[in-house]
Parts: sequence; C-alpha cells; structure tokens
Amino acid sequence: MPSHKPKSSKPRGDVPKAKVGKLIGKALEPAAKKPKKRIPAPPVTRNNDLPEYVLKIKRKPTYKKGPFDRKVRALQKLSDEGKLFKQANPVDKDPALTEAYRERIRQAIFAKYWPPGGKATEEGKAMANKLLARLGRLDADHVWDPQLGGPDTVDNLRLLDSHTNRDMGLDIWRDIQKLPDGTPIRIEVIP
Repeated sequence: MPSHKPKSSKPRGDVPKAKVGKLIGKALEPAAKKPKKRIPAPPVTRNNDLPEYVLKIKRKPTYKKGPFDRKVRALQKLSDEGKLFKQANPVDKDPALTEAYRERIRQAIFAKYWPPGGKATEEGKAMANKLLARLGRLDADHVWDPQLGGPDTVDNLRLLDSHTNRDMGLDIWRDIQKLPDGTPIRIEVIP
C-alpha cells in the first residue's frame, strides 16, 4: 500500500512547498493581539430556597458622599423590594451600551452649550469644556448592578463617580463571588 506522506519537501516540478508554520503564525498574530472576549454565563433567577445573604456596604473615605449615598439608596430600595440576587458570572454586559450612553450625554452638552454654525458664546464654550471634563471623571453606572440581577439596559444607567463605581462594584463582587448563583441578597449600610 502506498504511503501518503510526501517523499520530499518539493512537489512535482521542483517547486518548493510553502512553509506552512510561518504562514499560520503570521495569520494568527493579529488574532492573538485582540483581547479575548469573555463568554457570559447563562443568566439565573432569584432562588428563594437559598438563605438570604446580607451584603454590608460601608462608605470609604475615598468615595464622594453624594454619589455613594444615591447608589446605596437605590440598592437599598431594590433590596427592600426583594429584587437583588447573585447573578451568574461573568454577566452579559454590552460595553457599546455604556459607550453610546456617554456619547449621547456628550452630544447633548455640545447641542446646548456649543451648537454648530458659530452660535456658541465664550461662556457656552467654557461651560461645555467644564462639563466635558467632568464627564471624563464619571462612569455610566448600572443603578441595579447586573451582578445583583440588574438589566443591562439604558434606563438602568446613570452617571456616577468612576472611583466609587468601580471600587464598589469590585467590593460587591468579592463579597458575593463564592455564593451560589441565585442567592437572595439584602443590603445593609454600615455607618
């Protein structure tokens, strides 16, 4: 029975074979540089058969008081309504949604204070620059955090101080990550 292995590196006509390893490596280089997309876990629902977990939240000195209080009040209200639970991670969030939200706010600032066609006043331009600089320090925050069962929708987004948003989100994740998916969560604010 004849062998299917090539007998030499040259096919008929004495033309050398392409070096497949290098070609494949070159083709894979751009793909390797792309960040790997996390595959979201299938969503779960609140499981009232599991014991309720009390999530204790305390304002850190680095948090701005007003934004922290607004965020915690919203979470407490959702907690009182029995809506909070541990969602499966990683949660399915669309970064384009928050980017589009921020862009709409940016466009609204320009429309109000720096309209096209040379109609902007110096005061309007100064106010637009001030608001845009402030927007740069804010995140599009999910009021009802998706890791606590909240939807990834525009009506669930509000602006929040970036540090407060990210640090609180990380603290919540650390506290609930080992809980079974669907665990009911109650918020308790520590003074």
